[in-house]
Amino acid sequence: MSTREDYGIGANRSLVSAELRHWIREVTGLLITDDNAAPVDLALRIQAEQLRLPPETLRARLLSGAIGAQGFIDEITTHESYFFRAREQMQLVVERIIPERLRRAPGRRVRVLSLPCARGEEPYSLAILCEEAGLPPTLVEIVGGDIAHGCIESASAGVFGPLALRRTDPARAKRWFRPCAGQALCLDPGIVGRVGFRRVNLLRDAERLLRGPFDVVFCENLLIYFDAANVDRALAVIGRLLAEDGWLFVDHAEWNLPRQRFEMQELDGRVGFRPRRSAGADAGHGAERADSAGGLSASPPPPAAPIPPSGRTPPRPAPSSRLTAPPSRREPGRTAGAQASDAGRQRQLRQAEADYAAKRFTEALLGFEQVLRRSPDLPEALLGKARLLADCGEDIEALEALESLVAGAAGSRQVQADALGLMAVLLHKKGLRDLAAQYLRRVALLDPAHPSLRLLGRRADG
Repeated sequence: MSTREDYGIGANRSLVSAELRHWIREVTGLLITDDNAAPVDLALRIQAEQLRLPPETLRARLLSGAIGAQGFIDEITTHESYFFRAREQMQLVVERIIPERLRRAPGRRVRVLSLPCARGEEPYSLAILCEEAGLPPTLVEIVGGDIAHGCIESASAGVFGPLALRRTDPARAKRWFRPCAGQALCLDPGIVGRVGFRRVNLLRDAERLLRGPFDVVFCENLLIYFDAANVDRALAVIGRLLAEDGWLFVDHAEWNLPRQRFEMQELDGRVGFRPRRSAGADAGHGAERADSAGGLSASPPPPAAPIPPSGRTPPRPAPSSRLTAPPSRREPGRTAGAQASDAGRQRQLRQAEADYAAKRFTEALLGFEQVLRRSPDLPEALLGKARLLADCGEDIEALEALESLVAGAAGSRQVQADALGLMAVLLHKKGLRDLAAQYLRRVALLDPAHPSLRLLGRRADG
């Protein structure tokens, strides 16, 4: 396999020092390792150029507190999600949990929290389901919180790209969204008005700013990015925000994480978590718990082992940036089953590429994500997804995928040149011309005739 030095990548030494990793963990809770440091390094370089500072100076000022941290936090936390991502859990809340709580306490509004909310896709999905179920805002309060100021601003606007609706039923999309500028889709103002947004840091100010209790909390794809100590801190905060008989929902990949503080329970075939009670409290509240969660299984399904998510994401750093090229021939000891799996993966990849070429962007994205779920490090799939995201205006998410690919130095020279060239184009588009030029010089080492060099008016010699 080619090395980083072969591509001239080693020239850009990582800025993600041990001190910066510790600072990020303390400020945001995110655990930064060698595997997910590449997007953080890129984020630091991007903000440094925006501020016209050397990256090392920006890092020093962040660590000393001499510069505000919010801009950098926005850069290293993910903004990508999509509507109805946790559709089954949301339907359970709207069709079962909310009506039962309203029957038990008539006149008391049920409160639902989505944290982190990204650009509002999750809380707006809940609002749509509530509207369709005839549950007015006077009965259900929905709050979205996120650590990124940019996410809150974007969510409040209610404007989304087409990929945000990739799992939305077409009839539902047509009912609640209308085309606006370019490819953008504007959410119905009535739905936008149903959700309140707050910029909050779960580990630092969520209790003060959100003021529980909430009957239901969605916290999907966040805990998996924390280490054990911060998982416990986060769950302690969520426990204090949640009503004593409330429900917590997390992604299935995180089912094993809340079990130290919460009871895992099943309702109508869906898994949620509820605050633990002492034996005496359980006896005293047995009738209430049975009424609110009728049909609970005494033996919920075993939790899934945690796996890195391959799509959204929720903090930005990629789960893995150490990539290896897929084998091109049968290797000693590889079984026929493994070869068949490789063949199936290649078929999926070719179909995704064909969908992308035909501008069937939703189908193409789902195809690339299916490939990446099976092979998270496949360079061609990362490059294909990045190209698609860039075409749909999701520049930051595209840069993340590209940085992970480039940091791993995997794939052919052409794949690396294409990835670096696209990075340069996206950075140039954002006005970061000096940073784009750094990537173009690396492109020139790989392919002096690469189209990105001509597109941006740079000579192959840099």
